[in-house]
Formats: sequence, structure tokens, C-alpha cells
Amino acid sequence: MSQWNQVQQLEIKFLEQVDQFYDDNFPMEIRHLLAQWIENQDWEAASNNETMATILLQNLLIQLDEQLGRVSKEKNLLLIHNLKRIRKVLQGKFHGNPMHVAVVISNCLREERRILAAANMPVQGPLEKSLQSSSVSERQRNVEHKVAAIKNSVQMTEQDTKYLEDLQDEFDYRYKTIQTMDQVDKNSVLMNQEILTLQEMLNSLDFKRKETLSKMTQIINETDLLMNSMLIEELQDWKRRQQIACIGGPLHNGLDQLQNCFTLLAESLFQLRRQLEKLEEQSTKMTYEGDPIPLQRTHLLERVTFLIYNLFKNSFVVERQPCMPTHPQRPMVLKTLIQFTVKLRLLIKLPELNYQVKVKASIDKNVSTLSNRRFVLCGTHVKAMSIEESSNGSLSVEFRHLQPKEMKSSAGSKGNEGSHMVTEELHSITFETQICLYGLTIDLETSSLPVVMISNVSQLPNAWASIIWYNVSTNDSQNLVFFNNPPSATLSQLLEVISWQFSSYVGRGLNSDQLNMLAEKLTGLSSYSDGHLTWAKFCKEHLPGKSFTFWIWLEAILDLIKKHILPLWIDGRSEIPLCRTLQ
Repeated sequence: MSQWNQVQQLEIKFLEQVDQFYDDNFPMEIRHLLAQWIENQDWEAASNNETMATILLQNLLIQLDEQLGRVSKEKNLLLIHNLKRIRKVLQGKFHGNPMHVAVVISNCLREERRILAAANMPVQGPLEKSLQSSSVSERQRNVEHKVAAIKNSVQMTEQDTKYLEDLQDEFDYRYKTIQTMDQVDKNSVLMNQEILTLQEMLNSLDFKRKETLSKMTQIINETDLLMNSMLIEELQDWKRRQQIACIGGPLHNGLDQLQNCFTLLAESLFQLRRQLEKLEEQSTKMTYEGDPIPLQRTHLLERVTFLIYNLFKNSFVVERQPCMPTHPQRPMVLKTLIQFTVKLRLLIKLPELNYQVKVKASIDKNVSTLSNRRFVLCGTHVKAMSIEESSNGSLSVEFRHLQPKEMKSSAGSKGNEGSHMVTEELHSITFETQICLYGLTIDLETSSLPVVMISNVSQLPNAWASIIWYNVSTNDSQNLVFFNNPPSATLSQLLEVISWQFSSYVGRGLNSDQLNMLAEKLTGLSSYSDGHLTWAKFCKEHLPGKSFTFWIWLEAILDLIKKHILPLWIDGRSEIPLCRTLQ
């Protein structure tokens, strides 16, 4: 049975997960129509080989054209329309970057396998449960509702500002008319009546100005509360989901929803700023004793500007963490003089910013690391952001040709010597840009999750262990001295992540019996509880009577499956004797 057929037989809660990640990554219609062909291609190998990826992309479009020809004969107008639209999107999104489509499809197939494995597991692990909390979904809906309400409120104050302008114009006209009247007319009953009318208009104008400023104050208060509680919390949750996805967990999503919220808030704040500027113009043309605009406008404008700055500073994120194309399942491990890719996104999408925002990449900027080694980034390290021609139309930039280079040690330096292994040294890649918009200049900066620099592929397994331990143990994105005193991790979390390694690396996770066996191997106990495990026990101390660590033993098993029995393992027809000690 094909993998896609297995997916379609899942329970509804798992089908919803499939629907969610396909909605964000790849057209499900194509996955369905070309199911067997897609599964027969080696997308993982293509993600590391541009020539192979180019051929596969061309073949994908040819397969799609054949499907178009078939449905054209059936005169299925709706399907024809959708396939033509999808073909156009695929060409626009992946043209010039065929390896990206290979990465996307490889990730989709791997996520399908992970969900199939999860469906066959008796319970979800603690990490995955924490990512699927109902309260998180409820908060996301509340954020979207409140952002929409703020947008609507700002539209209402826009009407208020326009009404104030019209009211003031009418007042100015009638006032000037009185000024031009003859002295005799000015003493008339009609004149007295006109003055009373003007006084009423002035009272109305004053009341409306105070009411409009009060509404603006309320909008600013609501925006401030929303940004500094729910929205920032939602962003932090997304960053935590990204951490977990990087070490093999469920594919993270929700960035498009966050972009929509950030963009709507930015539009609302800029609109509010323009309204405050219009009020100043009105006050300059006509003011009076007790005029609320001079008393309140400056403070409100300062608050709006501060919120804009804060919103932009939080909107600059690393959408895809640094990763070598040669090792797509092991991001944040970078080898010197080998190219890696990384993608940045600005969650505020405004047409005025297209191609105007230039991002500069650097490494270990103004930070203290455990390492005596120092690096520079070679390659194109300054690029302009652009709006992607895709469904979400995000403002983003992808660096594809960066490579770290180690700087030569100065005289007297100890070089690589020190109390920490190279694979425990954490480094940070920083990205800087500047936004110039509507008279504001905003400096932005964000950093990748900590990365490990290796100079030889033999260091990759231990470097990957460091990345796993860091991202399991903390949601701090910049603790570069983490391994000075690495915290312990719970056994249940580690077993869950180990199963993810099997799922992502060899296509199928572990069952409960295999996980229990690994728990015995880790703890040395046949009966155990969900206690804590140290970093040394996981990766540094040798197994009893052996010359290798638990992690190296596990890596050898993964390598054995990958090279010799992968089809049997994926099909579930082989119960690998994990308990066999590898010599």
C-alpha cells in the first residue's frame, strides 16, 4: 500500500495535521494526483544535488501537464482551473531554486511518515502534547479576533477625523461670512442668531475632538496590551515550535497567521499616526482655550511610534534556521567552508518595503562564546528582501551561499584548546537591517538559534547531539554558554526525540517496546520511572564495559538501517534488535 493511501485512512485528528502542513508547504492536489510518482523519486538526495533537483522539477511539471491533458478530456473545468493555477504557483515559487522544491517534498513525505508513526503509537510524547494545547489554539483565535477589532476601530476613528475636518470647514466658512458682514448687519437679530449657531458648532467641535482622542487612547491601550501579552506570547510559542521541528518534531506552522496579525496591526498604527497628524493640522488652523489636541496629541503620537518600533523589532524572524543542504535533517550544524542556507522573514508585509530592505549577516556579533575559535562568513552576506510570488506573499530573503571560515589564531592564542569539546561550542549568526518608512528609521536585528561549527564530518554526530540537547532543554534562543552547566532532561522527552530521529532519518519511528529497551539502555535499569538524565550520561560517558557512548551507539544503529535494511524498516516488516551491542 502506498504511503499516501495509508495517510488517507488515518483518523480525522491526524488528517487535520496532514491538511495543516500541506496548506503551508505544498499543494495537496498534486500530492494526491501524483502520489505514486512522487513516492518513487529520491527527493532527499535531490535536496543535496542541484542537477538532480532541476531534472525532478522539470519531470514534476511534465507529470502535471499530463494530468492537465487527462482532465481536459474529462472536461472537469474546476480541476483544470486549479491545476493551471497550481502549475503557475509552482513555477513562480521554485523557479531558480529547484533544490527548494526537493526539500519541501522531502519534508512533506517525512512529516507524513511521522504522523503515520504517531498514529500507531499508544500515546503522544510530552513535547508534542505541549505543542498541541487547546489553550494555545484558543489564544491564537483571540489574537486574530482582537486584531480585527482594532482594525475596525481605527476605521471608525478615520471617519471621525474626516467628520471633524468637515465640521471645522463649515465653522470656518460661517465665521468668515460673519467677518465680511456690514456693521449694520452685525447688530441685527440674524447676526445674534448666527453667533449662537457658531457657539453651538464650536461646542460640538470640542466635544468631537475630545471623543475622537478618547477613542484613539482606547485603541492604543488595547494595542499595547495585545502586543505585549498575547501576540508576543504567540510569537514565542511559534519559535518554540520551530525549535522542536528542527530536532525532528512536528513541522511548525502558524507564521502566515502571525504575519497577517502583525501586518494588520502595523497598518492600523500607521493609519492612527496619520490621523493624529491630521488633527495637528486642524488644531493649527483653529484652536481655542481648552483645545484637547495640543494637550494630548504629542503623548499619543509618542505611544503610537513606540508601538510601531516594538512591532517591527519583533516582526524580524528567522523563518528557516541555518542548514547545510547536504544534511537537511540536521540543521544548525555547520561545517567550515561548506555553504549553508538560512531564510529571514519580516512579518509586516507592506508594498513600500519591497526590495528596500537589505539584510546583512554576520557571526558571533558582540557575544561571548565558549570558543577560542573565531569565524567570519564568506559569500554574499548582504541581500535585499522581496515579496515572494506565492500564496502568502511574505517579505523574505534567503541566503544560499554563505559559508563559515575559521580565522587564524593570533600569536599566543590557545586555538581549540579548552575545557569544552568543539561540538559543545555554540555560535550565533546575526542578521541586521534598517527600515525607513513614513519618516521613521527603525534598526532591526535578529539571530539564529545557536549553531555548532565543525571542521570534519566525523564531528557531526556529537554536534547534532548538542543541538538536540540544547533545544530540548531550553527555549532561550541565545544562551551560548549553555554547556558551561547543561541542565538535565527528562527521560520521556529524550525518548520522544530519539523516536523522531528514527522517523526523520530512516522513515519510521520507534514502538513502545523499542522505546522501553532504549530507556533501559540509558538508565541501566529494567524498571524505571520518568526521571532526569544528564548530558554526560547521554553523550559523554561510555556505556558500561564499552568504548563508546549511548549516542554513538544509537548513531551506528541509524546508519546500519539507512545503508542496509531501509525498505524493510520503513515497511515495518523488520523488528531491529536495538538491544544488540555494536562492537
